[in-house]
Amino acid sequence: MYMNSLRLKEILSQIQKIKIAVIGDFAVDFYFQENTSTTEFSVETGKNVFWGYQPKGYLGGAGNVTKNLSILGAKAFAFGAIGPDLFGREMLFQCQQLAIDTTHLFPFSDIDTPTYSKPMWDQVELNRIDFGTQNKQFQSKSEILIQHLETEIGQYDWIVINEQFQNPLLNKASIKKLQKLIHQHHKSSLADLRNLGGEATDIPLKVNESELAAILKLSPKQLALDETLIAIIKNWVAERKTGALVTLGERGLIYASPHEFHWQPGIKPQGEIDTVGAGDMVVAAFSAAKASGASIAECCEFANICAHISIHKIGETGAASPEEIEKLNLTFL
Repeated sequence: MYMNSLRLKEILSQIQKIKIAVIGDFAVDFYFQENTSTTEFSVETGKNVFWGYQPKGYLGGAGNVTKNLSILGAKAFAFGAIGPDLFGREMLFQCQQLAIDTTHLFPFSDIDTPTYSKPMWDQVELNRIDFGTQNKQFQSKSEILIQHLETEIGQYDWIVINEQFQNPLLNKASIKKLQKLIHQHHKSSLADLRNLGGEATDIPLKVNESELAAILKLSPKQLALDETLIAIIKNWVAERKTGALVTLGERGLIYASPHEFHWQPGIKPQGEIDTVGAGDMVVAAFSAAKASGASIAECCEFANICAHISIHKIGETGAASPEEIEKLNLTFL
């Protein structure tokens, strides 16, 4: 459940030295409190005026992965497409604040910056209003970004491939091209693909339970029993011939490959939680730890601690700082 304090410090120190490129669906998560029960009406339209307050913006999607990597101490490099609009400017500003390299986070005039606009009533998320996630021109930008990644790939210690939009930056062909590129340059990597996980056949893949069920065409109920789940995952990675990281909510997470299996039990939540962005936290933490030379067991422990910290940050895509990680780890000793 816990890591040796000296070993944890060593891993955190090594993370400061690594460079990780993230390519995929960069977005802004825009939160604000909304009051629809007002007595104000617009003079111009005669319609009821809603009040918004406490606007907050966060990096989402692949941006959340880079944010988490940066807060952990790694040097993160963004490869993505945005629009020349106010949300794009906010994304670039937040990346600048976090020292994320945006050399390859390109603005294109024919797309809107992908944004999840999230009205909140206290701590309850209401109907989202999304911008840019349905861009029809989005995939036409992937070739440009892959070419830039190929030019720069030698300097990176790890590559994260991200896909989460209904119309994502990457498609089957570009994911295949990225896998070939990663193998040609002997790079370590992890893919997190919401809908295209079945295409990641040559590199390690992170999935949650529902994504695993979809890839294997199973009912989620078939993954409920521990013994059945273990057998299914072992058979799957044997067929894949490469590793997989499976997140299981409160049950923890599993890393399995044809030669290795580790189940890291979950840490019981304390009070209210918000799991938005928890998967991104696991991807960032596991990647950072593995790129820094940690063992699989250490990577899983580290990712578990980071995710536990992240989910207790309500109304945001949470992160975990080195100070928070060391503090939480001490409570387990």
